[in-house]
Amino acid sequence: MLSGGLRTKGIKKKYHEDIPLITVLTVVRNGEKTLEETVLSVINQTYTNLEYIIVDGASNDGTLDIIKKYEDRIDYWISEPDNGIYYAMNKGIDLTTGEWINFMNSGDSFCTNEIIENIFGVGRNSDVIFGDCIADDKIAKAYITAGTLEEMKKNKPFCHQSMFVKTSIQKKYKFNCKYKYCADYDFVKLIYENKVLFEYIPISISLFDCGGMSITNSVMAYKENALINGSYKKKYWYIVYIIFILRVNIIRIIKNILPKSIVIKYKNNIPKINHSVKEIWVNKIL
Repeated sequence: MLSGGLRTKGIKKKYHEDIPLITVLTVVRNGEKTLEETVLSVINQTYTNLEYIIVDGASNDGTLDIIKKYEDRIDYWISEPDNGIYYAMNKGIDLTTGEWINFMNSGDSFCTNEIIENIFGVGRNSDVIFGDCIADDKIAKAYITAGTLEEMKKNKPFCHQSMFVKTSIQKKYKFNCKYKYCADYDFVKLIYENKVLFEYIPISISLFDCGGMSITNSVMAYKENALINGSYKKKYWYIVYIIFILRVNIIRIIKNILPKSIVIKYKNNIPKINHSVKEIWVNKIL
């Protein structure tokens, strides 16, 4: 196991009554091409009481070089093998000392350097804060408004990166690692059913990287989503599942056939979208 950061030098952030300590967690493995943008997005935040933790899954590319480059701005980082992204996220939760937690994983970033200050510059009496996001598939970007909490019964109505959760809640209800793709939806649905207080802020909090998602991931995520919301028990679910798989593949084929200039022109004209990120996986392949 390798580790480093300010905490290993005896420097620890503290909670202040008027300026709560906010923890941002980044999980990464072999993120040499995407990590630096994420790190800069976090360490350049104007908020003055920020704890930054990176959990690396024993990367064998240049990821550790990037982490060490900025470790004087990173509170703690650890690098060791793990069993997947949600295992790593749970590990990060155990390392957290802030009052609030946000996950900003490699490839994702905050929309502006003032986001955290804008959110926590005033007192918050909620348990979960969430907002909108911008989805980026490396061809075009789409603004995605968060859905309503009523949608929680079907899917996660907002982007995980655009959510801040009270640390006490996140430590009580960790991610169920039997889900490889949708444990964040399982977590949010669980705390929603336990009546925690959600607060929506109508701003775009995160820039979400959906350009690396594969067809296999989207299909498996769709299936896990159905397991979580219980829709797989419905009589005709497998027919819907097959239709979904066909749709995903047809979209991919069309995208590969069309000239890139037409794809870019179409996506640049996508209006403001009122869908969850899960649904965007189908529309933006994806």
